[in-house]
Amino acid sequence: MQSLTVISCLFLVSRVYAELITRLPAQPANVSFKQYSGYIVTDAKHGRALFYYFVEVDAADPLLHPLTLWFNGGPGCSSLGFGAFMEHGPFQPGEDGNLVKNQYSWNLESNILYVESPIGVGFSYSNTSLDYIGVNDTFTAEENLKFLVNWFKEFPQYRNSDLFLTGESYAGHYVPQLAALVLDYNKRSNCRPIKLKALALGNPLLDWEISIDNTEFLWSHGIISDELLMLRKTVCSRPRYAKEMIHQNISKECNDVIHKEAEEISEYTDSGDLILPLCTSTSSLGQSLYLRKFDTQHAELGMKSVIPGDPCIGDRIHRYLNKPPVQEALHANTTRLPDAWEFCGGPDYQRDNLGINIIPILLKLLRSRVPILLFNGDQDSKIPLTQTRIIGNMLAKEMKFVALGNYAPWFDTIQNQIGGRSQSFGQARNGKKVTLLTFATVRGAAHEVPYTSPSQALTLFRAFIKGSPLPTTIKIPS
Repeated sequence: MQSLTVISCLFLVSRVYAELITRLPAQPANVSFKQYSGYIVTDAKHGRALFYYFVEVDAADPLLHPLTLWFNGGPGCSSLGFGAFMEHGPFQPGEDGNLVKNQYSWNLESNILYVESPIGVGFSYSNTSLDYIGVNDTFTAEENLKFLVNWFKEFPQYRNSDLFLTGESYAGHYVPQLAALVLDYNKRSNCRPIKLKALALGNPLLDWEISIDNTEFLWSHGIISDELLMLRKTVCSRPRYAKEMIHQNISKECNDVIHKEAEEISEYTDSGDLILPLCTSTSSLGQSLYLRKFDTQHAELGMKSVIPGDPCIGDRIHRYLNKPPVQEALHANTTRLPDAWEFCGGPDYQRDNLGINIIPILLKLLRSRVPILLFNGDQDSKIPLTQTRIIGNMLAKEMKFVALGNYAPWFDTIQNQIGGRSQSFGQARNGKKVTLLTFATVRGAAHEVPYTSPSQALTLFRAFIKGSPLPTTIKIPS
């Protein structure tokens, strides 16, 4: 990430004006907030453009609230399909085909900007075919910074808003790398600084060898046998498997263990959510099979369409976003892309980027006093909470942070129940505590936390953007 291009505040692009969504097809009545969507050109010469969906906060004056930028992972999965319509956007498609208001939408607290990144994901595209080959983290980070700078040109009223960078899974790469570029941009340009406030990373891939080690997690949840536990520890340890997976040279011995593991876990158990029910709707069979096939090919990336609350919603989202009237309302697919919109796909991503260690970037951000929230669903075996917690403790030790309180339950104030467990770290001087790093689990949540546990996720998000501790008390009825 050292050879990054510095972007001028006068960066010139073909102007694409902010496009107001007058109404989405099947949208509920009496929607009081504004929605925008369209394309931001990141390279006019190549014809590269990233698609965005922007939802203003559901409040009287949006400018009194912060701006949150959300990324999904993959690499190659859509923030529109997952983040906006499956997780914490304002609407979700119901069984009757109509959009249903999401009572736990994050736009209750913040203006939310979803971007489909990199090019080739969802509706984002390039007119230069070579742009789709060998895409990597550096390219993606630079594109995302260009997107953000140019998006502010279309929405200058938000240029002074506090900015929160958030995402999940492979966004554990996207978000910290973009944050590092924002800090560099603020130092080197003559523009007004982008007001980066904090990062939140859900079930994040941060260090390939640490993050995906789910051996003990699967065994402790009764998913794999004692025999397989020993085979994983001896014949095919996670560090060995991680290295072999990146270079696609898995040994026969390790491959045999992987096959045995697949048999024990079975195709009916979702590694992203160990308690996920099956979608038995015949109407969703086609898309469900597509997602299952995609997951088989990319299981190590942790990017399956996890749909726990309603296991059939993925099919409804897929149908909705592929309807011509919906695309017209979203100002999407204006160049008539050759393929249908899909949850995941995208460009040919450089595989060795999976092995990039993000921990040094997180340390750089913490040294710049950018607060970081790491959170994990406790039913996710793709990026288990145990591994994110290990990394959180590593960061705290390296930064010489002190524990601000004990590892203890936090409470979902909406449902008045335990939301998970958390531990905060930071500095305590002269009786004043400054929180810079928080690790939190989310009770009953899977790889996509806001969809599986929307109430807990909203409580977590609310505390995050306010910079306040997670609730530690519960209301006892009198």
